Amino acid sequence: MKNLLIIQNYNANKGDSSVIHTMNKTITEMDSKVSISLTSYDPEMAKEEYGLESAEWVVNFRNIKLAHSKIGKLYYFAKEFLWIAYSLVWIVFYKVGLKLPLPKFKRKAIELYLQSEVVVLPGGHFFTNLNGFPVNISHAYGLLYAKWLGKKTMIYSQTVGPFFGKFGTLTKKIADFVIKHTDVVTLREEDSTQYCKGYKNVHVTAETVFALPTDKQVAKDLEQLQEFKNKEELVVGVTIHHIYFKHFFSKSEYVELMSNIFDEIVSKFKCNVLIIPMEASYHKGGDRPIAKEMKELCTYSDKIHILEGDFDPLMTSSAIANTDIFIGTKTHSIVYGLKSIVPTISISYQQKSTEFMKMFGVEENAIDLKGLELEPFMDIFKKVYQNQEKYKNSQKEFYEKVKEKSLENNKYLLSLFEDVQ
Repeated sequence: MKNLLIIQNYNANKGDSSVIHTMNKTITEMDSKVSISLTSYDPEMAKEEYGLESAEWVVNFRNIKLAHSKIGKLYYFAKEFLWIAYSLVWIVFYKVGLKLPLPKFKRKAIELYLQSEVVVLPGGHFFTNLNGFPVNISHAYGLLYAKWLGKKTMIYSQTVGPFFGKFGTLTKKIADFVIKHTDVVTLREEDSTQYCKGYKNVHVTAETVFALPTDKQVAKDLEQLQEFKNKEELVVGVTIHHIYFKHFFSKSEYVELMSNIFDEIVSKFKCNVLIIPMEASYHKGGDRPIAKEMKELCTYSDKIHILEGDFDPLMTSSAIANTDIFIGTKTHSIVYGLKSIVPTISISYQQKSTEFMKMFGVEENAIDLKGLELEPFMDIFKKVYQNQEKYKNSQKEFYEKVKEKSLENNKYLLSLFEDVQ
């Protein structure tokens, strides 16, 4: 067997989870000898969802994040900090042929590293100050640890940057160091190349999840969708972002703006708005609480719906595929809309989303979250509403080409096994 370890899976997010579903299916279809295991944010949930052997991240801040008291946070921080120090000592002894004992809570993770030949940091957006600095450290350390163990390494279909704020320069230097010392790096859009120009190990491909077509039938029995279809009412699917809006708006500004957009859609186009959650509910409700605030502020709140249930990515993407028009803010939800051939509007909090739209010939239907205003957005919505078939045809025309570009990630990955001695 060829042992592949995918690390740093953030399975509280449906987009990150859909990456693992796609990689698992497409990689093993290309090479049935590949055996995949994971390090995940929540390993028990990951094992249940993916059916793959899972352990926690080498450096994991989950318990710190979920602790309810300051004492609990301090305890878990100290525990993780002491582990980092010990893990460096452990690897020094390992390199000279001595295996020191491992603490129980990290034993399985290190065992998965040791049994692998190739270690991959999967598609997503891991090196950026849009994420907290400790998370960047965790991702960097997780991949560097594999390199120190002598494993072949890959950064797989990633977005890199932007870097800003007080930790911006340091985060950029860390990302640059990791990229330079990784065997193969694939980027999912051109914009990221500005941070690694001239690097021979870096290649532009496409987003991982484009490689796996959406099964529209998975969500056919969802009661809320069936109610709309029975009434022959148009459904506008929406995803929001409960975190990154903070870089552009106050919470009250964002809630009011989105509720105004929903009211305009309902009043002028006689549509139902279905807000589709993209984050696990156990994280203080994920994106549901702010979605509820938007709904409550709407004049036509009876036409604003939130998809009920905590579904996996396959069901979530299928739900989006069953909408008539889709408005995406979360990155992977935009991917779902585009590959499902649903006329898609992107509210882009970063250039990557606009570049995905460009790949499908519908860049004109992207608007920046930073400058989001009611009237310009509604101009785009009106155009899409009136030209639904045009945009469906455009997305359909480009999909196979984008899909093939996405599958190139697996070719680069599998080539690393050829170099394993």
